[in-house]
Amino acid sequence: MKKLLFVFNPHSGTGEICKYLAEVVDIFTKAEYEVVVYPTQSPLDGTRKILSDGDKFDRIVVSGGDGMLHELVNAVLRLKNPVTIGYIPTGTVNDFANTHNIPKNPVEAAKVAVSERIGYLDVGVFGEEYFTYVAAFGLGSNVAYDTDQKAKNTWGVFAYVANAIKSIEPQNISQSCCKMRVDTGKEIIEDEFIFGAVSNSLSIGGMQNLIDREVVLDDGLLEGLFIKKPQNVIELEQITRGLLTRNFDLPNMSFFRTNYFKVESEPAVWTLDGENGGEHENIVISAQKQVLRIALPEKNSVLCLENQSDEQ
Repeated sequence: MKKLLFVFNPHSGTGEICKYLAEVVDIFTKAEYEVVVYPTQSPLDGTRKILSDGDKFDRIVVSGGDGMLHELVNAVLRLKNPVTIGYIPTGTVNDFANTHNIPKNPVEAAKVAVSERIGYLDVGVFGEEYFTYVAAFGLGSNVAYDTDQKAKNTWGVFAYVANAIKSIEPQNISQSCCKMRVDTGKEIIEDEFIFGAVSNSLSIGGMQNLIDREVVLDDGLLEGLFIKKPQNVIELEQITRGLLTRNFDLPNMSFFRTNYFKVESEPAVWTLDGENGGEHENIVISAQKQVLRIALPEKNSVLCLENQSDEQ
């Protein structure tokens, strides 16, 4: 009999998964899986459990927010043998689920998690750590995750970043900036930057289509947006207007689509998938193409599905 490991965060969101636990396990069982259920006890406990026991299972499903999924990916991609994963989103932001149209209802998401419609996703690599959709630094990089969802739906995350930048007194701008050298392998930019994000997502911080350009989630490429330090009030207003209108073709903004970024900088604090990624001075960010096997709903943004991959 096939085996499934179900790892869930009982405190994610409002603890909703606990209300549906029996139904979710029943769905897994009806899909002919022998199920092992593991509620996480502390941060990174999910990573530990999957690293220690993951090779024993045919499928691993997690439930929680983007942080729980981050733990899953960082464990599964280090297992000896490839394992198909499933995801039941129960967090407050759920960027990954928004991008891939994974149902927010735990029962419906459970049905998807054990389906045989398998997609192959790109993942980002930040130094030695994986991320599923975004690595960011600078002013406002945490605002998407520290802001009430209702307010985000009303104003938009970039509006908060724009307002945060706009609220800085001109004489204090330098304190919020970081000197960086960014090498994409094709182009090098060197300046002081107030904000930056490298992503592979249609949703960041709970807002859809932040990067108003064609984003393909399984093409082996990442989208990078770096915002330079404004030198005067006019440039400051241009940046805030560009963020609000998603117009990145401005002198103070650099947009790239590539599979490699080498960032050398002063100490800068990064976030990975909305979680604290630590302080770094020199970091390489790259993409790994179609390395994550995941069960997906019919309506999603991934072009490379298992049957298509087999034909290639």
